[in-house]
Amino acid sequence: MLAFSAETRRADLERMADRQLDLLVIGGGIIGSGVALDAASRGLSVGLVERDDFAAGTSGRSSRLIHGGVRYLEHYQFDVVHESLRERAILLRLAPHLIEPIPIYTPTRTRVQRHFFRLGLVAYDVLAFGRNIGRDRYAGASEIARAVPGLGRPRPGVLYHECRTDDARLTLEVARTARAYGALVANHAEVTGLLSSEGRVQGARVLDGIGGESLDVRARLTVNAAGVWAEAIQGLATDAPKLLRPSKGVHLVFRPGAVETRTGVLVPSVGHDGRFLFVIPWGGRVYAGTTDTAYDGDLEGPTVTPQDFDYIFDAMQASFPSLTRDDVVASWAGLRPLLAGGPPPHGGGPSPTVEESAHHVRARTADLSRKHALYETPPGLLTITGGKLTAFRSMAEDAVDSACRDLGIRQRSRTRLIALGFHGDLAVALEQAQAEAVRLRLPPQAGRRMVRRFGDDWTEALERIREDGSLGQPAVDGLPVLRVELDLARVREMALTDQDVLVQRTRMTTMNRMVEESAAR
Repeated sequence: MLAFSAETRRADLERMADRQLDLLVIGGGIIGSGVALDAASRGLSVGLVERDDFAAGTSGRSSRLIHGGVRYLEHYQFDVVHESLRERAILLRLAPHLIEPIPIYTPTRTRVQRHFFRLGLVAYDVLAFGRNIGRDRYAGASEIARAVPGLGRPRPGVLYHECRTDDARLTLEVARTARAYGALVANHAEVTGLLSSEGRVQGARVLDGIGGESLDVRARLTVNAAGVWAEAIQGLATDAPKLLRPSKGVHLVFRPGAVETRTGVLVPSVGHDGRFLFVIPWGGRVYAGTTDTAYDGDLEGPTVTPQDFDYIFDAMQASFPSLTRDDVVASWAGLRPLLAGGPPPHGGGPSPTVEESAHHVRARTADLSRKHALYETPPGLLTITGGKLTAFRSMAEDAVDSACRDLGIRQRSRTRLIALGFHGDLAVALEQAQAEAVRLRLPPQAGRRMVRRFGDDWTEALERIREDGSLGQPAVDGLPVLRVELDLARVREMALTDQDVLVQRTRMTTMNRMVEESAAR
């Protein structure tokens, strides 16, 4: 088992300060972690610093889907759909324990709408070039009623397929794999300033949020992958016009049994905006979302407002009439770093004027592109922003390709072939883990959970339970999380605080609001 702990973090910070790196990555979300992995696997010396915890921002507050981008067909973003389908297939191969296919039913109200959806899926299948994970087809009302028995009025519709994931754990496995390839990695390490010489950024001043020391980390090139905070980092060195327009996405979590469904389903909003909400079974519960609204509040703590709650709950109750507000047991809100206009990729061409950016800002966030942008302003600071969870690997490849050109390094990306925490046959591992759990007098699903959570290290998890039976007990009554997960969060996953454990590592705060309230105290 790869050590990834408070001790390795401290050692990595010291090593960052002792040498000049090829690349310093700012931001421990999915993009920053992906950049660190891609660069380290090419042989570059790499450091990654994250001011909070891995996936504490957008990367841990998404819809938890690795999806093919079918909804982007509406805006004719065919290149985004093609990239999403390609990357989904790659991630399903690299991290099968974390990327799980799930069928999605979409009931339709009219025959015209049904034909429109099916036409869209034909285009979707063409763009997939054989990479689809299931056959998209018509689904009758009786079939949908069997799959989603809680629907008030089952209607005919269509069936297509996506993949669900735990976004925070995916981010964590990418960061751990980056370290396995030699990257120096530290969470709770905040960039407080950028180092520069002769107009070029040459690293950053970093504050150790645990030890309190400040250190200078020097690098030939610095990558700004701070997500919605990217402009704050860039603002440490330049007053370039703002290009990001954050969009808030909210999800509600319903108690076990409240939403009767055996599969994923899309339900229409009741806001007359043409949007649909994902309804996804997860951890014995069901979550629903998302919203897509412009956001100009505090980036540190987006909240679920009464309007956000009503938007999702009203849509859910319209489709599942038996729901009550008391059925909502948790929620989360995250921010998307959408581009409101900006320089072409790699900084080609002029930046937009303030007036041009303002024009883009007036557009609906739902209409803004999910493409990413990559630009070097000022010299030595390569900023990557925009994009989406599914495409993180290709975004990272794009960034490191640019970095290598800048640094005069000729190495191609290897990340299409690098497993993310699991090797071998998933079906075999699940069967073996289930049998071992039974031998330890645990529920069979506990063994399968260890594989899904820890990949290759599921054997270590069950071995710890064998040595100490108390680690096989639930961490909190009524939740599927076992005490061994709290144990491994510290030694395997660099969890330094209770928040790290409860929010990012185990997701208990999005299973029950009482845990969330406890974590906030």
